[in-house]
Amino acid sequence: MKNIIELVKIVKPLLPRMILTIILGTLGYLSISAISLLGGMAVLQIGGFETFSSLSILITMIIVAGFLRAIFRLSEQYCTHYIAFRILAIIRDRIFSIARALSPRQLQQFQKGEFMNIVTKDVELLEVFYAHTIAPVCIGILSTIVYVVIFSFLHPLYGVLAFFSYLLIGYAVPKVVYNMGGDAAENYRTQFGALSSFLMDSLKGIKELIIFRHQKETLNVIDQYSEDLNTSTKRLKIHEGILKSLTDTALYFSVFSQIVLSVFLYQNGSVNGPIALLAILLLFSSFGPSLALSQLSASLVHTFASAKRVMRVLQVKPEVEVNGTKIINEINTIRFEDVSFGYDESNLLYSNVNAEWKKGEIIAIKGANGTGKSTLIDLLLKNLPVMSGTIKINGECADTFEANTFRKQFSTVDTNTIVFSDTLRRNITMFQDKYDDEAIKIACEKAGFQEFIDSLPNGLDTYMQEYAANISSGQLQRLALARLFLKNSSVLILDEPTSNLDTINERFILQSIKEHAHDKIIIIISHDDNVFAIANKVYKIDNNKIEVA
Repeated sequence: MKNIIELVKIVKPLLPRMILTIILGTLGYLSISAISLLGGMAVLQIGGFETFSSLSILITMIIVAGFLRAIFRLSEQYCTHYIAFRILAIIRDRIFSIARALSPRQLQQFQKGEFMNIVTKDVELLEVFYAHTIAPVCIGILSTIVYVVIFSFLHPLYGVLAFFSYLLIGYAVPKVVYNMGGDAAENYRTQFGALSSFLMDSLKGIKELIIFRHQKETLNVIDQYSEDLNTSTKRLKIHEGILKSLTDTALYFSVFSQIVLSVFLYQNGSVNGPIALLAILLLFSSFGPSLALSQLSASLVHTFASAKRVMRVLQVKPEVEVNGTKIINEINTIRFEDVSFGYDESNLLYSNVNAEWKKGEIIAIKGANGTGKSTLIDLLLKNLPVMSGTIKINGECADTFEANTFRKQFSTVDTNTIVFSDTLRRNITMFQDKYDDEAIKIACEKAGFQEFIDSLPNGLDTYMQEYAANISSGQLQRLALARLFLKNSSVLILDEPTSNLDTINERFILQSIKEHAHDKIIIIISHDDNVFAIANKVYKIDNNKIEVA
Protein backbone atom coordinates (compact mmCIF):
# COMPACT_ATOMS: atom_id res chain seq x y z
CA MET A 1 0.00 0.00 0.00
CA LYS A 2 2.90 2.31 0.80
CA ASN A 3 4.27 1.89 -2.73
CA ILE A 4 0.91 2.82 -4.25
CA ILE A 5 0.73 5.96 -2.10
CA GLU A 6 4.18 6.99 -3.31
CA LEU A 7 3.12 6.46 -6.92
CA VAL A 8 0.01 8.57 -6.39
CA LYS A 9 2.14 11.41 -4.99
CA ILE A 10 3.94 11.65 -8.34
CA VAL A 11 0.62 12.78 -9.90
CA LYS A 12 0.63 16.00 -7.81
CA PRO A 13 2.11 18.29 -10.55
CA LEU A 14 -0.66 17.12 -12.92
CA LEU A 15 -3.49 17.27 -10.37
CA PRO A 16 -5.65 19.86 -12.23
CA ARG A 17 -5.64 17.72 -15.37
CA MET A 18 -6.41 14.62 -13.27
CA ILE A 19 -9.45 16.36 -11.71
CA LEU A 20 -10.66 17.29 -15.19
CA THR A 21 -10.25 13.66 -16.26
CA ILE A 22 -12.33 12.42 -13.33
CA ILE A 23 -15.12 14.87 -14.10
CA LEU A 24 -15.13 13.92 -17.79
CA GLY A 25 -15.19 10.19 -16.97
CA THR A 26 -18.07 10.61 -14.53
CA LEU A 27 -20.08 12.62 -17.06
CA GLY A 28 -19.36 9.89 -19.61
CA TYR A 29 -20.92 7.21 -17.40
CA LEU A 30 -23.89 9.45 -16.55
CA SER A 31 -24.44 9.97 -20.27
CA ILE A 32 -24.85 6.20 -20.70
CA SER A 33 -27.40 6.10 -17.90
CA ALA A 34 -29.17 9.07 -19.40
CA ILE A 35 -29.48 7.23 -22.70
CA SER A 36 -30.89 4.19 -20.90
CA LEU A 37 -33.40 6.22 -18.86
CA LEU A 38 -34.48 8.33 -21.82
CA GLY A 39 -34.90 5.15 -23.86
CA GLY A 40 -37.06 3.67 -21.11
CA MET A 41 -39.17 6.83 -21.03
CA ALA A 42 -39.58 6.66 -24.79
CA VAL A 43 -40.84 3.08 -24.48
CA LEU A 44 -43.26 4.16 -21.74
CA GLN A 45 -44.45 7.02 -23.93
CA ILE A 46 -45.15 4.59 -26.77
CA GLY A 47 -46.97 2.31 -24.30
CA GLY A 48 -49.28 5.13 -23.35
CA PHE A 49 -47.69 6.20 -20.09
CA GLU A 50 -47.22 9.88 -19.41
CA THR A 51 -43.62 11.20 -19.20
CA PHE A 52 -42.21 14.66 -18.72
CA SER A 53 -41.81 15.24 -22.47
CA SER A 54 -42.91 14.22 -25.94
CA LEU A 55 -41.49 11.26 -27.86
CA SER A 56 -39.68 13.46 -30.39
CA ILE A 57 -37.95 15.46 -27.67
CA LEU A 58 -36.94 12.24 -25.88
CA ILE A 59 -35.41 10.86 -29.08
CA THR A 60 -33.55 14.16 -29.65
CA MET A 61 -32.22 14.03 -26.10
CA ILE A 62 -31.03 10.44 -26.64
CA ILE A 63 -29.08 11.52 -29.72
CA VAL A 64 -27.55 14.48 -27.88
CA ALA A 65 -26.61 12.23 -24.93
CA GLY A 66 -24.91 9.83 -27.38
CA PHE A 67 -22.81 12.64 -28.84
CA LEU A 68 -21.94 13.91 -25.36
CA ARG A 69 -20.90 10.38 -24.33
CA ALA A 70 -18.49 10.22 -27.29
CA ILE A 71 -17.03 13.66 -26.53
CA PHE A 72 -16.62 12.94 -22.81
CA ARG A 73 -15.04 9.53 -23.49
CA LEU A 74 -12.59 10.90 -26.08
CA SER A 75 -11.57 13.78 -23.83
CA GLU A 76 -11.14 11.49 -20.83
CA GLN A 77 -8.93 9.06 -22.79
CA TYR A 78 -6.77 11.89 -24.10
CA CYS A 79 -6.25 13.33 -20.62
CA THR A 80 -5.52 9.98 -18.95
CA HIS A 81 -2.91 8.94 -21.51
CA TYR A 82 -1.31 12.40 -21.47
CA ILE A 83 -0.98 12.13 -17.69
CA ALA A 84 0.30 8.54 -17.88
CA PHE A 85 3.04 9.19 -20.42
CA ARG A 86 4.18 12.41 -18.72
CA ILE A 87 4.48 10.60 -15.39
CA LEU A 88 6.28 7.60 -16.92
CA ALA A 89 8.83 10.02 -18.37
CA ILE A 90 9.26 11.54 -14.90
CA ILE A 91 9.73 8.07 -13.34
CA ARG A 92 12.31 7.02 -15.96
CA ASP A 93 14.25 10.25 -15.38
CA ARG A 94 14.22 9.61 -11.64
CA ILE A 95 15.37 6.01 -12.06
CA PHE A 96 18.31 6.95 -14.28
CA SER A 97 19.23 9.88 -12.02
CA ILE A 98 19.29 7.55 -9.02
CA ALA A 99 21.18 4.84 -10.93
CA ARG A 100 23.89 7.36 -11.86
CA ALA A 101 24.36 8.24 -8.20
CA LEU A 102 24.53 4.66 -6.91
CA SER A 103 27.80 3.00 -6.03
CA PRO A 104 28.91 -0.14 -7.88
CA ARG A 105 28.12 -2.13 -4.74
CA GLN A 106 24.53 -0.82 -4.76
CA LEU A 107 24.11 -1.48 -8.49
CA GLN A 108 25.15 -5.07 -7.92
CA GLN A 109 21.93 -5.55 -5.95
CA PHE A 110 20.16 -5.64 -9.30
CA GLN A 111 20.81 -8.27 -11.95
CA LYS A 112 21.27 -6.90 -15.44
CA GLY A 113 18.07 -8.47 -16.71
CA GLU A 114 16.18 -7.44 -13.59
CA PHE A 115 17.23 -3.80 -13.86
CA MET A 116 16.39 -3.77 -17.58
CA ASN A 117 12.94 -5.14 -16.83
CA ILE A 118 12.38 -2.54 -14.15
CA VAL A 119 13.22 0.42 -16.41
CA THR A 120 11.31 -1.02 -19.38
CA LYS A 121 8.57 -3.58 -18.69
CA ASP A 122 7.79 -2.59 -15.09
CA VAL A 123 7.68 1.12 -15.88
CA GLU A 124 5.51 0.42 -18.92
CA LEU A 125 3.10 -1.57 -16.76
CA LEU A 126 2.71 1.49 -14.57
CA GLU A 127 0.97 3.07 -17.57
CA VAL A 128 -1.92 0.79 -16.58
CA PHE A 129 -1.83 2.32 -13.11
CA TYR A 130 -1.78 5.95 -14.23
CA ALA A 131 -3.96 5.71 -17.33
CA HIS A 132 -6.36 2.95 -16.31
CA THR A 133 -6.37 2.86 -12.51
CA ILE A 134 -6.16 6.21 -10.70
CA ALA A 135 -8.73 7.97 -12.86
CA PRO A 136 -11.09 4.94 -13.12
CA VAL A 137 -10.98 4.43 -9.36
CA CYS A 138 -11.81 8.09 -8.70
CA ILE A 139 -14.42 8.05 -11.48
CA GLY A 140 -15.90 4.87 -10.00
CA ILE A 141 -16.14 6.41 -6.53
CA LEU A 142 -17.66 9.69 -7.75
CA SER A 143 -20.07 7.92 -10.12
CA THR A 144 -21.13 5.54 -7.35
CA ILE A 145 -21.97 8.47 -5.07
CA VAL A 146 -24.03 10.13 -7.81
CA TYR A 147 -25.87 6.90 -8.65
CA VAL A 148 -26.64 6.15 -4.99
CA VAL A 149 -28.07 9.68 -4.61
CA ILE A 150 -30.24 9.23 -7.72
CA PHE A 151 -31.51 5.84 -6.51
CA SER A 152 -32.23 7.30 -3.07
CA PHE A 153 -34.49 9.91 -4.69
CA LEU A 154 -36.46 7.12 -6.35
CA HIS A 155 -36.69 5.26 -3.03
CA PRO A 156 -34.30 4.94 -0.04
CA LEU A 157 -34.21 1.14 -0.36
CA TYR A 158 -33.05 1.51 -3.97
CA GLY A 159 -30.17 3.63 -2.68
CA VAL A 160 -29.18 1.05 -0.06
CA LEU A 161 -29.32 -1.84 -2.55
CA ALA A 162 -27.34 0.11 -5.15
CA PHE A 163 -24.65 1.00 -2.62
CA PHE A 164 -24.13 -2.62 -1.54
CA SER A 165 -24.24 -3.85 -5.16
CA TYR A 166 -21.50 -1.43 -6.24
CA LEU A 167 -19.47 -2.27 -3.13
CA LEU A 168 -19.76 -5.99 -3.81
CA ILE A 169 -18.81 -5.82 -7.51
CA GLY A 170 -16.27 -3.01 -7.41
CA TYR A 171 -14.47 -3.74 -4.12
CA ALA A 172 -15.34 -6.93 -2.20
CA VAL A 173 -14.90 -9.45 -5.02
CA PRO A 174 -11.63 -7.93 -6.39
CA LYS A 175 -10.28 -7.66 -2.83
CA VAL A 176 -10.89 -11.34 -2.12
CA VAL A 177 -9.32 -12.43 -5.42
CA TYR A 178 -6.31 -10.15 -4.97
CA ASN A 179 -5.66 -11.54 -1.49
CA MET A 180 -5.69 -14.98 -3.04
CA GLY A 181 -3.17 -14.27 -5.81
CA GLY A 182 -1.26 -11.10 -4.99
CA ASP A 183 2.12 -12.85 -4.62
CA ALA A 184 1.72 -14.73 -7.93
CA ALA A 185 2.34 -11.59 -9.98
CA GLU A 186 5.41 -10.67 -8.00
CA ASN A 187 6.79 -14.17 -8.53
CA TYR A 188 5.97 -13.86 -12.22
CA ARG A 189 7.86 -10.55 -12.59
CA THR A 190 10.85 -11.88 -10.62
CA GLN A 191 11.06 -15.05 -12.70
CA PHE A 192 10.64 -13.04 -15.89
CA GLY A 193 13.60 -10.86 -14.85
CA ALA A 194 15.75 -13.91 -14.06
CA LEU A 195 14.95 -15.45 -17.46
CA SER A 196 15.74 -12.18 -19.25
CA SER A 197 19.04 -11.82 -17.41
CA PHE A 198 20.10 -15.37 -18.31
CA LEU A 199 19.10 -14.88 -21.95
CA MET A 200 21.12 -11.67 -22.16
CA ASP A 201 24.21 -13.34 -20.75
CA SER A 202 23.73 -16.35 -23.05
CA LEU A 203 23.45 -14.19 -26.16
CA LYS A 204 26.53 -12.18 -25.24
CA GLY A 205 28.52 -15.35 -24.63
CA ILE A 206 27.11 -17.33 -27.56
CA LYS A 207 30.57 -17.85 -29.11
CA GLU A 208 31.96 -19.38 -25.93
CA LEU A 209 28.90 -21.59 -25.57
CA ILE A 210 29.41 -22.93 -29.09
CA ILE A 211 33.16 -23.43 -28.65
CA PHE A 212 32.73 -25.32 -25.39
CA ARG A 213 29.63 -27.15 -26.67
CA HIS A 214 27.43 -26.00 -23.81
CA GLN A 215 24.38 -25.23 -25.94
CA LYS A 216 22.39 -28.17 -24.58
CA GLU A 217 23.12 -27.29 -20.96
CA THR A 218 22.15 -23.68 -21.62
CA LEU A 219 18.87 -24.74 -23.23
CA ASN A 220 18.13 -26.93 -20.22
CA VAL A 221 18.54 -23.93 -17.90
CA ILE A 222 16.34 -21.80 -20.16
CA ASP A 223 13.71 -24.56 -20.16
CA GLN A 224 13.73 -24.63 -16.37
CA TYR A 225 13.32 -20.85 -16.16
CA SER A 226 10.52 -21.07 -18.72
CA GLU A 227 8.79 -23.84 -16.79
CA ASP A 228 8.86 -21.76 -13.60
CA LEU A 229 7.50 -18.80 -15.54
CA ASN A 230 4.71 -20.92 -17.03
CA THR A 231 3.73 -22.14 -13.56
CA SER A 232 3.34 -18.55 -12.35
CA THR A 233 1.42 -17.66 -15.51
CA LYS A 234 -1.04 -20.52 -14.98
CA ARG A 235 -1.58 -19.42 -11.39
CA LEU A 236 -2.34 -15.87 -12.53
CA LYS A 237 -4.80 -17.09 -15.16
CA ILE A 238 -6.61 -19.20 -12.58
CA HIS A 239 -7.12 -16.14 -10.38
CA GLU A 240 -8.32 -14.11 -13.37
CA GLY A 241 -10.90 -16.81 -14.10
CA ILE A 242 -12.05 -16.82 -10.48
CA LEU A 243 -12.45 -13.04 -10.62
CA LYS A 244 -14.61 -13.14 -13.75
CA SER A 245 -16.78 -15.91 -12.34
CA LEU A 246 -17.35 -14.18 -8.99
CA THR A 247 -17.99 -10.83 -10.69
CA ASP A 248 -20.65 -12.33 -12.97
CA THR A 249 -22.29 -14.03 -9.99
CA ALA A 250 -22.34 -10.76 -8.04
CA LEU A 251 -23.76 -8.94 -11.08
CA TYR A 252 -26.61 -11.42 -11.54
CA PHE A 253 -27.35 -11.37 -7.80
CA SER A 254 -27.57 -7.55 -7.82
CA VAL A 255 -29.95 -7.46 -10.80
CA PHE A 256 -32.11 -10.19 -9.31
CA SER A 257 -32.25 -8.34 -5.99
CA GLN A 258 -33.26 -5.13 -7.80
CA ILE A 259 -36.09 -6.93 -9.60
CA VAL A 260 -37.33 -8.53 -6.35
CA LEU A 261 -37.16 -5.16 -4.56
CA SER A 262 -39.01 -3.39 -7.39
CA VAL A 263 -41.80 -6.00 -7.34
CA PHE A 264 -42.05 -5.66 -3.55
CA LEU A 265 -42.18 -1.83 -3.63
CA TYR A 266 -44.71 -1.85 -6.47
CA GLN A 267 -46.98 -4.32 -4.68
CA ASN A 268 -47.06 -2.30 -1.46
CA GLY A 269 -47.61 0.92 -3.40
CA SER A 270 -44.26 2.60 -2.56
CA VAL A 271 -43.42 3.12 -6.26
CA ASN A 272 -45.45 3.01 -9.46
CA GLY A 273 -44.74 0.79 -12.46
CA PRO A 274 -42.75 3.34 -14.52
CA ILE A 275 -40.48 4.16 -11.56
CA ALA A 276 -39.85 0.46 -10.89
CA LEU A 277 -38.99 -0.10 -14.57
CA LEU A 278 -36.70 2.94 -14.71
CA ALA A 279 -34.95 1.82 -11.51
CA ILE A 280 -34.15 -1.55 -13.11
CA LEU A 281 -32.95 0.12 -16.32
CA LEU A 282 -30.84 2.57 -14.33
CA LEU A 283 -29.18 -0.25 -12.41
CA PHE A 284 -28.34 -2.09 -15.63
CA SER A 285 -26.70 1.03 -17.07
CA SER A 286 -24.88 2.02 -13.88
CA PHE A 287 -22.66 -1.03 -13.47
CA GLY A 288 -19.99 0.42 -15.78
CA PRO A 289 -17.82 2.06 -13.06
CA SER A 290 -18.09 -0.97 -10.73
CA LEU A 291 -17.27 -3.44 -13.51
CA ALA A 292 -14.33 -1.26 -14.55
CA LEU A 293 -13.00 -1.42 -10.98
CA SER A 294 -13.52 -5.18 -10.87
CA GLN A 295 -11.72 -5.72 -14.16
CA LEU A 296 -8.86 -3.61 -12.90
CA SER A 297 -7.90 -6.16 -10.26
CA ALA A 298 -6.45 -8.63 -12.79
CA SER A 299 -4.11 -6.01 -14.21
CA LEU A 300 -3.52 -4.48 -10.81
CA VAL A 301 -1.97 -7.71 -9.59
CA HIS A 302 0.75 -7.14 -12.21
CA THR A 303 0.77 -3.39 -11.61
CA PHE A 304 1.28 -3.64 -7.86
CA ALA A 305 4.12 -6.12 -8.37
CA SER A 306 5.75 -3.75 -10.87
CA ALA A 307 5.16 -0.79 -8.57
CA LYS A 308 6.96 -2.61 -5.77
CA ARG A 309 9.96 -3.27 -8.02
CA VAL A 310 10.05 0.28 -9.37
CA MET A 311 9.80 1.80 -5.90
CA ARG A 312 12.62 -0.48 -4.81
CA VAL A 313 14.84 1.52 -7.18
CA LEU A 314 13.28 4.93 -6.48
CA GLN A 315 13.70 4.48 -2.72
CA VAL A 316 17.39 3.51 -2.86
CA LYS A 317 19.50 6.17 -1.21
CA PRO A 318 22.99 6.68 -2.66
CA GLU A 319 25.77 5.73 -0.27
CA VAL A 320 27.46 9.00 -1.13
CA GLU A 321 25.78 12.23 -2.05
CA VAL A 322 27.63 15.28 -3.29
CA ASN A 323 25.52 18.04 -1.78
CA GLY A 324 27.94 20.92 -1.94
CA THR A 325 27.15 24.29 -3.49
CA LYS A 326 30.51 25.49 -4.81
CA ILE A 327 30.95 25.51 -8.59
CA ILE A 328 34.14 23.93 -9.93
CA ASN A 329 35.29 24.46 -13.52
CA GLU A 330 38.75 22.92 -13.36
CA ILE A 331 40.77 20.52 -11.24
CA ASN A 332 44.42 21.41 -10.68
CA THR A 333 45.27 19.22 -7.69
CA ILE A 334 43.93 16.11 -6.00
CA ARG A 335 45.07 15.29 -2.50
CA PHE A 336 44.34 12.27 -0.28
CA GLU A 337 44.83 13.05 3.40
CA ASP A 338 44.88 10.02 5.74
CA VAL A 339 42.13 8.31 3.73
CA SER A 340 41.02 4.89 4.93
CA PHE A 341 38.41 2.61 3.42
CA GLY A 342 36.91 -0.80 3.92
CA TYR A 343 33.52 -2.42 3.59
CA ASP A 344 33.70 -2.89 7.34
CA GLU A 345 36.10 -1.71 10.04
CA SER A 346 37.62 -5.15 10.48
CA ASN A 347 38.42 -5.55 6.79
CA LEU A 348 40.20 -2.43 5.52
CA LEU A 349 41.35 -2.30 1.91
CA TYR A 350 43.83 0.41 2.81
CA SER A 351 44.44 2.87 5.63
CA ASN A 352 45.96 6.33 5.99
CA VAL A 353 46.47 6.97 2.29
CA ASN A 354 48.39 10.16 1.56
CA ALA A 355 49.04 11.29 -1.99
CA GLU A 356 48.99 14.44 -4.11
CA TRP A 357 48.42 14.56 -7.87
CA LYS A 358 48.83 17.68 -9.97
CA LYS A 359 47.87 18.93 -13.41
CA GLY A 360 50.26 17.67 -16.07
CA GLU A 361 51.04 14.42 -14.24
CA ILE A 362 50.39 10.87 -15.33
CA ILE A 363 49.62 8.71 -12.30
CA ALA A 364 49.88 4.93 -12.58
CA ILE A 365 48.32 2.61 -9.99
CA LYS A 366 49.26 -1.06 -9.82
CA GLY A 367 48.49 -3.96 -7.57
CA ALA A 368 47.15 -7.49 -7.52
CA ASN A 369 43.51 -8.18 -8.33
CA GLY A 370 41.22 -7.42 -5.41
CA THR A 371 43.59 -5.00 -3.67
CA GLY A 372 41.32 -2.00 -4.31
CA LYS A 373 42.67 -0.18 -7.36
CA SER A 374 39.25 0.56 -8.83
CA THR A 375 37.87 1.22 -5.35
CA LEU A 376 40.32 4.10 -4.93
CA ILE A 377 38.86 5.68 -8.07
CA ASP A 378 35.33 5.16 -6.75
CA LEU A 379 36.32 7.09 -3.64
CA LEU A 380 37.67 9.90 -5.78
CA LEU A 381 34.48 10.01 -7.87
CA LYS A 382 32.35 9.99 -4.71
CA ASN A 383 30.80 6.65 -5.64
CA LEU A 384 31.84 5.32 -2.25
CA PRO A 385 32.25 7.07 1.08
CA VAL A 386 35.63 7.31 2.76
CA MET A 387 35.73 5.68 6.17
CA SER A 388 38.04 8.34 7.52
CA GLY A 389 40.26 11.08 6.20
CA THR A 390 39.63 13.67 3.50
CA ILE A 391 39.91 13.96 -0.27
CA LYS A 392 40.70 17.54 -1.28
CA ILE A 393 40.24 19.07 -4.73
CA ASN A 394 42.17 22.29 -5.37
CA GLY A 395 42.83 22.45 -1.64
CA GLU A 396 39.16 22.17 -0.63
CA CYS A 397 37.14 19.21 0.60
CA ALA A 398 35.46 17.43 -2.33
CA ASP A 399 32.15 17.42 -0.46
CA THR A 400 31.86 21.19 -0.79
CA PHE A 401 31.45 21.11 -4.58
CA GLU A 402 28.15 20.98 -6.46
CA ALA A 403 27.48 17.51 -7.84
CA ASN A 404 27.03 18.19 -11.57
CA THR A 405 30.00 20.48 -12.03
CA PHE A 406 32.14 18.17 -9.88
CA ARG A 407 31.49 15.04 -11.92
CA LYS A 408 31.90 16.91 -15.23
CA GLN A 409 35.57 17.29 -14.40
CA PHE A 410 36.13 13.53 -14.73
CA SER A 411 36.10 11.20 -17.71
CA THR A 412 36.55 7.49 -17.30
CA VAL A 413 37.07 4.54 -19.59
CA ASP A 414 37.73 0.88 -18.92
CA THR A 415 38.23 -2.32 -20.89
CA ASN A 416 34.50 -2.66 -21.50
CA THR A 417 33.97 0.26 -23.85
CA ILE A 418 30.25 0.77 -24.32
CA VAL A 419 29.12 0.85 -27.94
CA PHE A 420 25.52 1.72 -28.75
CA SER A 421 23.53 0.52 -31.73
CA ASP A 422 23.64 3.94 -33.31
CA THR A 423 25.87 6.02 -35.57
CA LEU A 424 29.59 6.36 -34.94
CA ARG A 425 29.09 10.10 -34.47
CA ARG A 426 26.59 9.63 -31.64
CA ASN A 427 28.83 6.98 -30.08
CA ILE A 428 31.73 9.43 -29.96
CA THR A 429 29.67 12.39 -28.71
CA MET A 430 27.65 10.20 -26.32
CA PHE A 431 24.43 11.66 -27.80
CA GLN A 432 25.35 15.28 -27.10
CA ASP A 433 24.61 17.70 -29.94
CA LYS A 434 26.91 20.47 -28.76
CA TYR A 435 29.96 19.16 -30.68
CA ASP A 436 30.47 20.08 -34.32
CA ASP A 437 32.29 17.95 -36.91
CA GLU A 438 35.54 19.91 -36.51
CA ALA A 439 35.70 19.29 -32.75
CA ILE A 440 34.95 15.59 -33.30
CA LYS A 441 37.67 15.39 -35.96
CA ILE A 442 40.30 16.98 -33.67
CA ALA A 443 39.45 14.55 -30.85
CA CYS A 444 39.57 11.56 -33.22
CA GLU A 445 42.94 12.68 -34.64
CA LYS A 446 44.37 12.88 -31.12
CA ALA A 447 43.12 9.36 -30.49
CA GLY A 448 44.39 8.05 -33.85
CA PHE A 449 40.83 7.17 -34.77
CA GLN A 450 40.32 9.48 -37.74
CA GLU A 451 42.02 7.19 -40.25
CA PHE A 452 39.55 4.43 -39.39
CA ILE A 453 36.61 6.84 -39.77
CA ASP A 454 37.89 8.00 -43.17
CA SER A 455 37.98 4.38 -44.35
CA LEU A 456 34.26 3.94 -43.72
CA PRO A 457 31.85 4.59 -46.61
CA ASN A 458 29.56 6.77 -44.44
CA GLY A 459 32.22 8.16 -42.12
CA LEU A 460 30.77 9.42 -38.85
CA ASP A 461 27.30 8.40 -40.01
CA THR A 462 28.25 4.71 -40.11
CA TYR A 463 25.85 2.64 -38.02
CA MET A 464 27.59 0.57 -35.35
CA GLN A 465 26.51 -3.03 -34.99
CA GLU A 466 25.37 -4.21 -31.58
CA TYR A 467 28.23 -5.25 -29.27
CA ALA A 468 30.64 -3.50 -31.68
CA ALA A 469 30.81 -6.52 -33.98
CA ASN A 470 32.28 -4.39 -36.78
CA ILE A 471 35.14 -2.82 -34.84
CA SER A 472 38.39 -4.30 -33.47
CA SER A 473 39.57 -4.09 -29.85
CA GLY A 474 42.26 -1.62 -30.87
CA GLN A 475 39.74 0.64 -32.55
CA LEU A 476 37.47 0.34 -29.51
CA GLN A 477 40.25 1.72 -27.34
CA ARG A 478 40.77 4.58 -29.80
CA LEU A 479 37.04 5.26 -29.76
CA ALA A 480 37.19 5.49 -25.97
CA LEU A 481 40.13 7.89 -26.18
CA ALA A 482 38.27 10.03 -28.72
CA ARG A 483 35.42 10.35 -26.22
CA LEU A 484 37.85 11.43 -23.51
CA PHE A 485 39.58 14.01 -25.71
CA LEU A 486 36.26 15.37 -26.97
CA LYS A 487 34.84 15.85 -23.49
CA ASN A 488 38.11 17.52 -22.49
CA SER A 489 37.71 16.96 -18.73
CA SER A 490 40.32 17.99 -16.19
CA VAL A 491 40.90 14.42 -15.02
CA LEU A 492 41.12 11.36 -17.28
CA ILE A 493 40.82 7.94 -15.66
CA LEU A 494 41.80 4.88 -17.68
CA ASP A 495 41.36 1.34 -16.37
CA GLU A 496 43.67 -1.13 -18.20
CA PRO A 497 43.74 0.93 -21.43
CA THR A 498 46.27 -1.37 -23.14
CA SER A 499 44.82 -4.76 -22.27
CA ASN A 500 44.21 -7.08 -25.22
CA LEU A 501 46.03 -4.75 -27.61
CA ASP A 502 48.83 -5.60 -30.01
CA THR A 503 52.19 -3.86 -29.72
CA ILE A 504 51.44 -1.24 -32.40
CA ASN A 505 48.10 -0.18 -30.90
CA GLU A 506 49.53 -0.20 -27.39
CA ARG A 507 52.44 2.04 -28.41
CA PHE A 508 50.19 4.50 -30.21
CA ILE A 509 47.67 4.79 -27.36
CA LEU A 510 50.36 5.33 -24.74
CA GLN A 511 52.03 7.96 -26.93
CA SER A 512 48.68 9.70 -27.43
CA ILE A 513 48.08 9.76 -23.68
CA LYS A 514 51.54 11.16 -23.01
CA GLU A 515 51.23 13.90 -25.63
CA HIS A 516 47.97 15.21 -24.25
CA ALA A 517 48.73 15.06 -20.52
CA HIS A 518 50.18 18.55 -20.14
CA ASP A 519 46.92 20.23 -19.07
CA LYS A 520 45.27 17.29 -17.33
CA ILE A 521 45.61 14.83 -14.49
CA ILE A 522 45.73 11.36 -16.00
CA ILE A 523 45.18 8.34 -13.76
CA ILE A 524 45.89 4.89 -15.19
CA ILE A 525 45.16 1.56 -13.52
CA SER A 526 47.32 -1.09 -15.11
CA HIS A 527 49.56 -4.15 -14.82
CA ASP A 528 51.57 -3.09 -17.88
CA ASP A 529 55.19 -2.05 -17.40
CA ASN A 530 54.97 0.07 -20.56
CA VAL A 531 52.30 2.18 -18.82
CA PHE A 532 54.56 2.69 -15.82
CA ALA A 533 57.27 3.93 -18.16
CA ILE A 534 55.25 7.02 -19.23
CA ALA A 535 53.97 7.78 -15.71
CA ASN A 536 55.31 10.58 -13.52
CA LYS A 537 54.30 8.67 -10.39
CA VAL A 538 53.64 4.99 -9.87
CA TYR A 539 51.69 3.83 -6.81
CA LYS A 540 51.50 0.25 -5.59
CA ILE A 541 48.66 -1.11 -3.47
CA ASP A 542 49.81 -3.87 -1.16
CA ASN A 543 49.14 -4.94 2.41
CA ASN A 544 46.52 -2.25 3.01
CA LYS A 545 48.95 0.43 1.94
CA ILE A 546 49.21 2.70 -1.10
CA GLU A 547 52.78 3.81 -1.56
CA VAL A 548 55.00 5.21 -4.30
CA ALA A 549 56.61 2.28 -6.08
